[in-house]
Amino acid sequence: MPAPLAVTVARPAVRAEASSLAAGAGLNVLQVGVTLARPWPLAFAVDHVIGAEHPRLLFLALAALATVALSGVAGLLDMAGVMAVERAAERIGARMRTQVFDHAVARSLRWHDRLRSGELVSRLTTDVGRILDAVVALVETLVPDLIMLVAVLVILVLFDPGLALVGLAVLPVLAVLAVRQRRKVRANQAEARAQSGKLAATTTDLLRNVRAVQAFGRTDRASRSFNARNRALLDAELRAIGTAARWTPLADVVLAVGAGLVLLVGGREVLAGRLSTGGLLVVIAYLRHLYSPVRALTRLSTTLAKAGASAARVAEVLDSTDAVPETPGAGPAPLLRHGVRFERVGFGYDRERPVLHDFDLRVGAGETVALIGPSGAGKSTVLHLLLRLYDVEAGAVLVDGVDVRAIRQLSLRERIAFVPQDPWLLDGTLAENIAFGSATATRADVLAAGRAALVDEFAQTLPLGYDTPLGEAGVRLSGGQRRRVAIARAAVSNAPLVLLDEPTASLDPASAAEIMRSIRSATAERTVLLVTHDLDLAAIADRVVTLQQTSVDSTLVARGGGDHHGWSSHPVAAAAPRWT
Repeated sequence: MPAPLAVTVARPAVRAEASSLAAGAGLNVLQVGVTLARPWPLAFAVDHVIGAEHPRLLFLALAALATVALSGVAGLLDMAGVMAVERAAERIGARMRTQVFDHAVARSLRWHDRLRSGELVSRLTTDVGRILDAVVALVETLVPDLIMLVAVLVILVLFDPGLALVGLAVLPVLAVLAVRQRRKVRANQAEARAQSGKLAATTTDLLRNVRAVQAFGRTDRASRSFNARNRALLDAELRAIGTAARWTPLADVVLAVGAGLVLLVGGREVLAGRLSTGGLLVVIAYLRHLYSPVRALTRLSTTLAKAGASAARVAEVLDSTDAVPETPGAGPAPLLRHGVRFERVGFGYDRERPVLHDFDLRVGAGETVALIGPSGAGKSTVLHLLLRLYDVEAGAVLVDGVDVRAIRQLSLRERIAFVPQDPWLLDGTLAENIAFGSATATRADVLAAGRAALVDEFAQTLPLGYDTPLGEAGVRLSGGQRRRVAIARAAVSNAPLVLLDEPTASLDPASAAEIMRSIRSATAERTVLLVTHDLDLAAIADRVVTLQQTSVDSTLVARGGGDHHGWSSHPVAAAAPRWT
């Protein structure tokens, strides 16, 4: 992709800061004008004061004062320009990170399954940062240096066309070398950015699972995995640095050849009396001002090459259209007065190996239904389809007779409270974690949900009660306590439909009993769809549906009392295994 892709990707954010960037560019242009005036006090001093028969010290002092004043003004303009541009760049970066995050979080779970979270974080941080480097460089380097080049060329041609041609003779050679250099740097940077993303993904994975790493005694293996990725990144970065570094002395030598030729030819002109010493100094000074932007512009190609590689990675996220689509004209979710129905639903994570086939199920409003069966039979998939985290491939999921695809996604999910199998918690306080379940939850709502889910029983023992920070992933709580917080988070939403995915998994009998008490308390008078392997937990349901992984038909087991006795079986659904 071309280097300007960095600006293309950043365009929406850049547009919002156009005035600030324009102000910074204007200040840089003024600085160019002041810089172009700086050689003339020296030329005046050499030709009319130092070389005069009767030098006047006042004129010499004025020339010195003008030199200092011009330098001071140039410095102030440079400071103001840098502040304007870089502050605008930071605001652009914040907007871009928001744009990338908002787009990524709306992608489908299939998309997230393909892109590791650490890789996405790398694109959000490092890659966006390199795009900002390009934006800053384009304003602070490209604009003023191009103006400087044109202005110096015009002045040199007007002042001494012969010396101008001598000084410019080396530029075509430099241009050819710069094009070749840019291609090499860009290829190296693309590889380095790819390795950086892989390192970020590996590091995130290992640190997120550090307890398992230590528990299995695999810190050595984790270090080897990390070091392999780290070494690959180091090698790629060293290759990129070597390619870029070799360019600097080559460019300097080519430019030095031009300056040497000007000194040789100009010196002969001074000796022949056709050019004053001050005039030669002006030409040499302007050549320095000419070569400096040329050198900066060639180095800019390295910055743009890095940004181009990063922009391609960010664009890959922003260009993704893999999302559960919002149906045009979709309406609000119904109030769940009649219930939920699955009609001949077919679905597979891998379309060649279906998880559900011709699956039928009806859950009446206010009813609690438990789904049981072997792992891989599609129990959790039923919940995901109802949440519309995935779309069915056949059949339909209906809420009060309305296809979920005809309901706005946010409205649908506001009607549903979900307790996932992994009761993930935020790195925040207990109250913040419960309040996450509702956009409008008040402190009183949080406390009420905590009481309903029996969180009160352990919250009072925490140092700051509900304001106690729980640490990353709720590390300060036990497994049972984390699940109770997840249930409270579902309860605070007041959603009429509650989905519970293995809420007692991996818990001891006492903790499981507490979770069952929490569920009974927090889901009273709500419609509940419960996935579990725990038959004791299934016993709290009004009906139990068994999904058989290997049979053509699953089985509905209707319970007529508070225990396991008197159950009858009726075929209701077909489920195929989920292959992983």
